[in-house]
Amino acid sequence: AATRLLADRGYEAVTLENVAAEAGVNKASIRYNFGNKAGLVMAVADHLIHDECLRLAADTENVPEEERLHVAMVGIRRMIVEADSFRGFFDILPHAFRDPELRERLFALYLWWYQQNLKWLGLGDGKSTVHSDLLMGLAELIAAVPDGLSVQAGLAPEGFDLSRPLAALEFLLRNSMSQLVEIAEREAEKNAAPSA
Repeated sequence: AATRLLADRGYEAVTLENVAAEAGVNKASIRYNFGNKAGLVMAVADHLIHDECLRLAADTENVPEEERLHVAMVGIRRMIVEADSFRGFFDILPHAFRDPELRERLFALYLWWYQQNLKWLGLGDGKSTVHSDLLMGLAELIAAVPDGLSVQAGLAPEGFDLSRPLAALEFLLRNSMSQLVEIAEREAEKNAAPSA
């Protein structure tokens, strides 16, 4: 109910009263489960990022390696275009910049998202590669792609062609994958080696 309100009417519409009415439950139930508006908004943000990332991971999991990048670009496109609720995420951001608790919790989601990006790329489990500045930079950059392209597509919904930047990203990744895999393997070996 909160996700629908956020997507349809924006951040200000997400009140305990409105969510209770939309969900057909009493306000005390909402307060008990989420605490306050900040808790409710964070649950929505968790849902938006978490579900879309897991969907992308599932889409790329059993795909042959040579098709993985293309399938991922299709998933990122879907994340931007088809997920109406993703718009609600952008309503949350200005409030997160002003609310330290919300900002910290939202950034923790991004840290998880970075690990997921490394996993679907086939660059390890996402945890052993976090020590590589280059791989973490790549994970951060890939997380920025749906964010940035969503803004551009939102500003020109009929005239922005997502296929160009996603094809460019796929090209860049495809042509650097062998080097990235080597870096991930070295990082995994270094982290697996017993310390002296």
